[in-house]
Amino acid sequence: MLLIGFTVQAQTSQEAQKQKQEQLEQEKQVRELEMKLRKQHLEQEQKMKELERAYAEQAREASRERSRERSVVYARPSTGNAEPYYISFGQENQSQLTIRNSFDGDTDSAEGEFDVDESTTHIRCTINGKANSGKITIKILYPGGKVFKDLSITSSAQISFSQSLTIKDEEKKKYVGAWTYKVTADKAEGSYTLSFMTH
Repeated sequence: MLLIGFTVQAQTSQEAQKQKQEQLEQEKQVRELEMKLRKQHLEQEQKMKELERAYAEQAREASRERSRERSVVYARPSTGNAEPYYISFGQENQSQLTIRNSFDGDTDSAEGEFDVDESTTHIRCTINGKANSGKITIKILYPGGKVFKDLSITSSAQISFSQSLTIKDEEKKKYVGAWTYKVTADKAEGSYTLSFMTH
């Protein structure tokens, strides 16, 4: 009888341990499932945030692209056989004029105007160029006729010039109106780019 009692007791203890082990295993599985679900939820939230950022950036880029749209007019210098340059005008209160030309030992000249209106608050002028021989001269005049920049490009160095202006109300008379640019090539072998940007 004692032996049977010990046997039953041992079996009961083993069953209890087995049940406890199964319960612990189930609890472990539940915890792992909860962690997995929580991780998936966090990943989904992160993906949603990334998508929202991407959509917002796309919307901003689309807006920037619309504001940067340009209409382009092609033209040739009035003299010589130099390459065409192009004039690019922006929308609303943004404008840009870009002139590019290259010379192959040419002697040539060209000039034109760029209008700055009352709504303009900033002007940026950029000139880049190089010459293997001869000389390229670029002169830019304020609306009143005074010289804003007189630049010579020779074989001595590659030129890169940039200047930004902020127009204050009391200075508008000086800046508003037709700016004039004059480009002269004297037996020049080289190229240049002249750019005006306003907003």
